[in-house]
Amino acid sequence: MKRTKLLYITLSFFLLLITSACNKQPDIDISETLRKTEEFFRQAEKIDATASSFDGKKDVKFRLMVEGKLTEDEAILLFNKISDSLIKYSNQSDIWNYYNGYFDIKSYDSGVIFEATKLIGEDLEAGYKQ
Repeated sequence: MKRTKLLYITLSFFLLLITSACNKQPDIDISETLRKTEEFFRQAEKIDATASSFDGKKDVKFRLMVEGKLTEDEAILLFNKISDSLIKYSNQSDIWNYYNGYFDIKSYDSGVIFEATKLIGEDLEAGYKQ
C-alpha cells in the first residue's frame, strides 16, 4: 500500500514537472528586443520616430511616426517588418505564441492612420484606423 502511494505521488510530481516545463514561456528580453527594433526603424527611410511599450505580461505595442502619406500596402509591409524584426531580435521564431502585438502608424498631420493587431496564434490583421 505504501509503495503504491509513493509511486502515485512520484508519478504525479513528474507529470506536474513535465507539464510546467513544456508550457514555460521562452526567456525573451522583450525590452531589449523592442529597443533593437526601434533602432532598426529609426534608420529606415520615411520613419521619423518610433515608440514601443510592454505591459509586463503579454502585450507589446509599437508605433511608427511618419511624414507624408503611405498607402495601405506600404503600411502592411511596415507592419510585417515590425513583426519580423521582433522575431529576429528576440531570437525566437515562436514569439507570437506568447505575446500580442498592437502596432500603429501615425502621421504628424493626420494622427493614427493605420493600425494592426497580431494576437497570440493568429495572423496579422491590418488596415486603416476605424
